[in-house]
Amino acid sequence: MIWPSPANYEYQPDSYAYLMLRIYLVPPGETDLSSNGEILGMNNPPLNERGLRYAESMAENFKPDVLEAVFTGPQKRQLVTARRIAKPHDLPVRVEKRLRDINYGSWSGSSWMEIEQRFPKETSRLRRKTRFRFPNGEKLKRASRRVVIFSNEIRMNFGMGIVIIVADDFVCSIMIGHLTGIPLKELEPWVLSRGGVSLLECERGRCMLRMLRGAEYRGQ
Repeated sequence: MIWPSPANYEYQPDSYAYLMLRIYLVPPGETDLSSNGEILGMNNPPLNERGLRYAESMAENFKPDVLEAVFTGPQKRQLVTARRIAKPHDLPVRVEKRLRDINYGSWSGSSWMEIEQRFPKETSRLRRKTRFRFPNGEKLKRASRRVVIFSNEIRMNFGMGIVIIVADDFVCSIMIGHLTGIPLKELEPWVLSRGGVSLLECERGRCMLRMLRGAEYRGQ
C-alpha cells in the first residue's frame, strides 16, 4: 500500500503549501474478528499478526514526517496502531472516546455484504437518511454529533502541519463528510478501507479530500 507521504510534497511558494493542515485518517489494523470484512463496533479484540505488521508499516511510512499530534479511539485495535505510529516521533498518543467505533448493535460481527443481504430495507434507509438507528445499537445522528464536535476542535486547534487520526471506517467517513461537505452516502462508509489511508488538506477555512481509503479522490 502506497500513498503520497507529506515528505514527498514539493514546496511551491505560490500555493502556501507549508501553511496547510494535513489530516491523515488511518484505519486500525486487522483483528481475528475482522479478517473477513466483519464490522467490529464495540467488539474489542487485539490486533492479529497481520494487523501488527500493518501498524508497523504505517509507522515506517510516517517516520520521515514531522507530526503535530496523533489522536486515536480508545479500542485496542486503534490504540496499538496509533502507538506504533507515534513512537518514532516520541509523541504522546491522545486518546479520544469520541473516536470510538459506531455501536452497530446486532450488526456487529457481520460484514456489510451479509447485512445488505439480510436487511435490505434497513441498509437502503441507512443510505438515504441521517435519522437511522442501528438495530440494538447507536443512533447515527448521535454518533455523528460526537465526531463532528471532535472534528471542529481539530480545525480550531491546528492551523498547519500534520495530524494523524486513527479511527474505524465509518467514523472517518463522518469526519470527512463534515469537514468537506461531501454527502455521507457519496463517501460510502460501508465500503471497507482494507487499510487504505484517507487524506484531508485544509487551508483558509476549507478542507479538500485528496485521498479516500488509499486512492486519489477526484469527486470534489
